[in-house]
Amino acid sequence: MKSVDTGKEKVKKICEVLKKETIDPAKKEGEAIVAKAHAEAEKIVENARKEAARIHDDAKRKIEEERNVFQASIHLAAKKGVDQLKQEIEQNLFSPELKKLLGAKMNEADVVAQLISAIVGALEKEGVSGDLIGIVSKEVDVKAVNQALLKGIAGKLKGNGVEIGEIEGGAQVKIVDENLTIDLSEDATKKLLARFVRDDFRSVIFASKS
Repeated sequence: MKSVDTGKEKVKKICEVLKKETIDPAKKEGEAIVAKAHAEAEKIVENARKEAARIHDDAKRKIEEERNVFQASIHLAAKKGVDQLKQEIEQNLFSPELKKLLGAKMNEADVVAQLISAIVGALEKEGVSGDLIGIVSKEVDVKAVNQALLKGIAGKLKGNGVEIGEIEGGAQVKIVDENLTIDLSEDATKKLLARFVRDDFRSVIFASKS
């Protein structure tokens, strides 16, 4: 019996040795491989999730950029349209009406006389002396203008009165010695008035600013 038991013990010991030297290491190695595989799989999944998030963010950002560009283009087109409309209204409504208003007044003898009197008076006040030439439009009654000039003004003009020049309306006074012209002709007055009243005109026509 002892020999049989001894044989069994040897077999058992051999099995334990084999288990310890082969199976256990293989099992541990297998567990390590599985753990590593799990870790790699988790890493791959995490990287895939990050990449998907990046692609989503890039797509979202691109869509937002394209939307902003589109909105900016629409806004710019609308602004250009409004600006063009304003310009057309100014050209077709404001400018003709201003010209019509001035044209009706700038060839009236008393208005022209007041302009020349004001210019000559201002020059005299500033100490400007020398030959002065008063110029009016051919559309105005020269005799009526001279009669309507303030007392003493006609005598300060060369020829003791105004003369006809190349202007549509209003008046000019030339300072001969200094080769300067004070221009309150219809065209010059229109430009002067336009600078002051254009903003008010726009605020009336366009309630909101672009």
